Amino acid sequence: MKYSVFTDADWLYPDSPHGGGDEVRLSAARGGHAGAQILGEAPAAPVRLRFAWRQSGGPRVQLYQLAPVGVNENTSPTLMTTTDYESCRAFVTRRAPFEVYDALRPVEEGLAAGRLALYLCAEAAPEQAPGVYTGELVIAEGTAETRVPVRCTVHSAQVPPLAAARFSMLNFFNYEGLAAQHGVEPGGEAYWQLFRQYVRAQLEMRCTHILLPPGEAVFQNGALAGFDFSAAERAGRIALEEGAVKLCGGHVAHWHEWDDSEYYPNWDDSTGVSTPEGYLQMRLYFTRWAQVVRRNGWQGCMTQALADEPQTHNDGTYRILAGMFRKFLPGVPIIDAVETTNLGGGIDVWVPKQDTYEKWRGAYEALKAAGEEMWFYTCAFPAGPIMNRSMDLPLTASRAVLWMGALYRLTGFLHWGFNYYIGDDLRHSACCPHKGALLPAGDAHIVYPGPAGPWRSMRFEAQRAGAEECELLMQAAAAAPAEADGIIRKVCTSFREYTRRGGELLSAREELFSLLESGVSRHG
Repeated sequence: MKYSVFTDADWLYPDSPHGGGDEVRLSAARGGHAGAQILGEAPAAPVRLRFAWRQSGGPRVQLYQLAPVGVNENTSPTLMTTTDYESCRAFVTRRAPFEVYDALRPVEEGLAAGRLALYLCAEAAPEQAPGVYTGELVIAEGTAETRVPVRCTVHSAQVPPLAAARFSMLNFFNYEGLAAQHGVEPGGEAYWQLFRQYVRAQLEMRCTHILLPPGEAVFQNGALAGFDFSAAERAGRIALEEGAVKLCGGHVAHWHEWDDSEYYPNWDDSTGVSTPEGYLQMRLYFTRWAQVVRRNGWQGCMTQALADEPQTHNDGTYRILAGMFRKFLPGVPIIDAVETTNLGGGIDVWVPKQDTYEKWRGAYEALKAAGEEMWFYTCAFPAGPIMNRSMDLPLTASRAVLWMGALYRLTGFLHWGFNYYIGDDLRHSACCPHKGALLPAGDAHIVYPGPAGPWRSMRFEAQRAGAEECELLMQAAAAAPAEADGIIRKVCTSFREYTRRGGELLSAREELFSLLESGVSRHG
């Protein structure tokens, strides 16, 4: 069979021509991973795959079939999506509609018909012996066999386990969507078995924090009587059993419009949290939640999201809400995506949006210099070429965004869309419906609901690689900041200025390995 090998740092499409190499060449840190994409032809007979290293103790190898996903509209230069290609052609990869290989079907679930498209991933264990490992992937097509040579260099540099990570990550989880996407009963055993698989996926992507669902209000005779935290307890216990480092309590309040001055409890759209009745409701919630946290012994691993994206119009009310929370759960850090610099004392982990951080960088840097913890996040706005994990932006954008975290010395990343797709046809319409418009393709999800659990994606792998590389960059920056920053700037200099070529990113990563192996990390 004719085949071509491509890196994991650029997109492939069902109509991509041959032209890559004929050998899989991988380069990974201990505790990290590296992957390659392989394109062949439509097989004439059922295909079987097998892989083996020639040496014992080689990295774990995972095989997936690349599944095409339809991008129905392009990312707009300003907000959401557009059908005006001329307005966005300077920064998107292709004119929509088109299909791109994003979803990763585990080969254990069988290979779908069509062109042979594979993703091979090698995962080096933290204790992996550095060196070069060679092996081969055998593609058996009926009685014919095609042998693809594989060479993997494992470097001495080491990505730390999540418990020792310098860089944190939180991806919001859609608990209702899990049931709808998989057709299971919410809260049933099948539901929680699936949730466990989604937690494992988040941890593999290097999420340190797992978002829990908020408590559900319980009413008696029309009056608020209490809250049911049973789902949050079950989710938290599963997350910790699977190895999560931190838990994050779910949001408890929201504004109606972004320029509102008031926040409202999740269960009451008419009572502001800053009113006397609002305080009594929040007091009841936080009292019951504090009991749950203490009963489970979660005080040392719990963080709390209060209300998403406080703005300059409502930062005062947010501080009031934070004061209520601190009264009942002192010592539990508050973390939220923010659109203001005026939350001092009301938040512990600041998470400004990437463009907000750059716009008000001086103010955020002053907070950071004073000892405040600073993360960042991305979402559908702003659109355009700014780094996000949209499927019509270069795949480097999903990966290099975390290199920017290292450049700016930010210590965490947040994204809202782990599994939030709410449309009817995820495989053919990747732009998620939202308030009468469409979100950029992939903004709402980075995994796909497979028949037996979540399917990863190429963007998932890119984000995972970026998180691993961010850890290594932070090690290097602690000992040799000028050299580390010089490597980063070969890939990106701002959230809008980054390489579109995967080869340039991979070359810079090799320089990073060389810098770390020169001994700088021993002093970091």
